[in-house]
Amino acid sequence: MLRLVRGSKALSLGVRLLSALSISIAGGLLAAACASAQVPDSTATLGSRAPRYVPHASAPAKPKAYRMHLHGGLFAPVDVNATSPTLGLRLGRRIVSHVQGGLLVGWTFERKNLEQPVNSLPGLQPQRILARADGQLVPAMAYLQVDLNETRFLVPYAGIAAGYEWLSLKVNDYRTGEAASATYTNFAWESWGGVGLRLGPDMTFDSELFYNGGSLERDVTDPSGQSYREAVHANGVGARVGVNFLF
Repeated sequence: MLRLVRGSKALSLGVRLLSALSISIAGGLLAAACASAQVPDSTATLGSRAPRYVPHASAPAKPKAYRMHLHGGLFAPVDVNATSPTLGLRLGRRIVSHVQGGLLVGWTFERKNLEQPVNSLPGLQPQRILARADGQLVPAMAYLQVDLNETRFLVPYAGIAAGYEWLSLKVNDYRTGEAASATYTNFAWESWGGVGLRLGPDMTFDSELFYNGGSLERDVTDPSGQSYREAVHANGVGARVGVNFLF
């Protein structure tokens, strides 16, 4: 009977310990669940702190500042009763609205022949060239040009330039076999006015009238040793057409 009583007491003590252990485990699990519920979501936190991309408004396109004008035409010196072909280039940049400035270069070629008929037959017939003189005029100047508008279909404009000019002359006398050459230089100027026909937002077709002014000179010493100065007047008018590019 004593063993039986002791056994019942041990059994009762075991039941109590098992109940206390179950309560402790349940309490620990509940505390862990509450703690995990209070911890903020790291992904959400990082996402809320991540910088947002705000697209910038596109800036308005700047107008193209550089200009290139290619032209060709005819030039007629005042002192010479003949027209000569001419080519040129103006390369400039916008300074302020409607005003541009830059550099211009050109080339004008002129040829004069001393001729004699081969025979006396009427109509078209060959000519014998007795002598020939070739002249090349090359200006290099700084210029300013004003465009009266930049958006309409017709663009009136006017410009002026000043700088240096070179005239190279070469003469051949085929009767004697002699040849001679000379170069004349001096300050010169040029002015023009015209109208551009707009072909697109960055291109116009231009036609203009121009005037070239200058007295080109050189020093000469004759066989007797006397020195003097020669001058060639390069004054003249002309007309030319060209294409103006913006870039």
